[in-house]
Amino acid sequence: MKKMLVSLSLLPLMSVIGVVFLSGILMSCNVSTANLSDVKVCTSLNGSECGSDVSSFMADVQAIYCSASLNNAPSGTKVVFEWKHEGESIGKAELEGSTGVVNSSFKPTAELPAGKYSVTVKINTDNAQPITKEFRVE
Repeated sequence: MKKMLVSLSLLPLMSVIGVVFLSGILMSCNVSTANLSDVKVCTSLNGSECGSDVSSFMADVQAIYCSASLNNAPSGTKVVFEWKHEGESIGKAELEGSTGVVNSSFKPTAELPAGKYSVTVKINTDNAQPITKEFRVE
């Protein structure tokens, strides 16, 4: 009987320790309901977004833009755009925004080599799903 009383008296203490431990783990995670949609690439913006999605560009293109709708995002949400050629990073931009349209541009300093390109857009949180748009330069 005495052993059972000791075990029962430890139960509240163990519960408190468990709650503190779990809250510490959860506070170190950066999760959000923010998400991305309507990601497009183009050669000119209509306001702050691409009017249409383009899949192929000429080698002498002056600028390539990527726009995305940022949804359910509080002010200060970080969004990363990473531009790649044949899988190798050729540029990265990080910006802060809130719900609305976000965009990034890639402005080459010389004619682009032909090949496969992509831009990946990701919200800088632990649960974000990145969106990658692939395109070609001819």
